[in-house]
Amino acid sequence: MAAAVKTLRVIYCGRLGIPPEAFEKKVLLACLPSYYWLLGWLRWHLNRSYFKRDLEIIRAVADCTSLRDIRSEITYYHHQKIAGLQRNFLRFRISGKRLLSFANKFLPQN
Repeated sequence: MAAAVKTLRVIYCGRLGIPPEAFEKKVLLACLPSYYWLLGWLRWHLNRSYFKRDLEIIRAVADCTSLRDIRSEITYYHHQKIAGLQRNFLRFRISGKRLLSFANKFLPQN
């Protein structure tokens, strides 16, 4: 019998021993540019709605089982631009490249 295919959320939370509820916050902070980490942490606790768009893509990739699926989700969300000085000019948002690199540490290559 084949082993059940696990999602990014299940693998990540299992390896780090964190509850599934913490997945979104951990991925968000891991995929922000490092110089925005503290500001991202503060904004998460003070105004989580700013990250609405970022959380949509994190939720979409949480149930992916391969990097190919994650690339598809990133491409889909990338083509749905949102205007804003902080998001586009200052790039205070998650990076698709960082998200893919993050997932690469946990998911199989196929």
